[in-house]
Amino acid sequence: MNRKTLLKYLVITILAFFFKNTLPYDNSHFYRARFFPGEPRFEKPYLSSLDVSFAKGSTCEAIDGCGNETCLLNIYGCDCMQFLGKNIPCKDLNKDTDLILHQLAQLPANENFARLSFKGEFDTWEAVFSYYQNFAKGIFLHIHLPVRKLEIHSISYCSPSEKENPDCDCENINDCMTFANENSSWNAFLNSFGEILRSYNLCMKKFSSKGIGDTSIAFGWTKNYEDTEYVDYIDATVRVGVTIPTGKCKDENEIFSLPLGYNGHVGIFGAIDFSLGLYDWLTFGAHLDILGFTKKRKCLRVKTAFEQCGFIKLAKEMAEVRKGPIYNAGVFGKADHVAGGFSLLIGYSYTRKEHDCLEFCRETCIDCAIAGTDEMLQEWAMHTIHFFGEYDFTEEGWKVGPRISAFYNLVAGGKRIFKTGMGGAGVGFEITWK
Repeated sequence: MNRKTLLKYLVITILAFFFKNTLPYDNSHFYRARFFPGEPRFEKPYLSSLDVSFAKGSTCEAIDGCGNETCLLNIYGCDCMQFLGKNIPCKDLNKDTDLILHQLAQLPANENFARLSFKGEFDTWEAVFSYYQNFAKGIFLHIHLPVRKLEIHSISYCSPSEKENPDCDCENINDCMTFANENSSWNAFLNSFGEILRSYNLCMKKFSSKGIGDTSIAFGWTKNYEDTEYVDYIDATVRVGVTIPTGKCKDENEIFSLPLGYNGHVGIFGAIDFSLGLYDWLTFGAHLDILGFTKKRKCLRVKTAFEQCGFIKLAKEMAEVRKGPIYNAGVFGKADHVAGGFSLLIGYSYTRKEHDCLEFCRETCIDCAIAGTDEMLQEWAMHTIHFFGEYDFTEEGWKVGPRISAFYNLVAGGKRIFKTGMGGAGVGFEITWK
């Protein structure tokens, strides 16, 4: 091996360490843009592919259930504190904290009264390891392992009601007395807010979690058909697999906690990829997949009154959770090897997750129908634009084909999602054994 070739491999190895890149398959989460799902698999027997990726993103914006942009932690609307303690089991009015909650709930309801609007910043980085192994007749194995760090920080809140009626300017003394009583109860709540949360074992600290996500294992079949008349080739791939819940689950005692995977649920998925080539350099393709989940029994925070909204819920109950399936559909166009080994791709993905359903595991005074209306359990959707560039160093006769790439995934719209774009770069290798 000459010095020039040795230097090339050294540069690739350094890039692999600092700019790990692969295209994750099954990572559809509301808190960041979905990664490009990839193209149909090469049919070549006994071909091995190893990809490693690194991506990073941050945001302080979200899109709520009506499709409007909002502050990150207002994704489910302002938290209604007036009815935070309504229908909570085993309240003790001899405790100051429960008495404050009770007194606040007795006041007349007002659109902005006793509400808190939360702000924060979300940061994430993600390294993804992906391995493909082809066998004979188009059969292949795919293993996918993400490693993530999620962080929500710079958390703050304010009350929209503080912006209205700073001084009593009511038209009669009765209205003035009502206004004074409302503010007295509200101020008592604000002064005891931290103590109230602690009494229900809740904390509102900065959230930070890192570790592996859910591991995916899939078997598939691929076909590269080139005996065509009007197009260069037609490629198709189908696969089925399972996601194993190796990721850390959400901490129900942290208000803004997020799971590193699918929160302990086993997933079963199926996918179809299709592409066709034109003019020796142009490729068009499409992708479709569905990811369903098994039921899981867990103890979680639940909504106890229709008026409650937002992240904060005081009651906990054991429930069987039926997690809604996730659907993904996408299309892409690719200029393939247009300048040496350089390729450029642009794609679009639509992701939708259906709502979660709860069924309590024991008799309780909490209404399951009310708990099921929680905004955090409802469906979410995301539109993502993918930009991807790759340089393939492979030359004819090489048994090892290295490549490097860079990408950016842009959140273009949706509902109940964080508006987190993800950018990264990376490296991959194709190894021909036969």
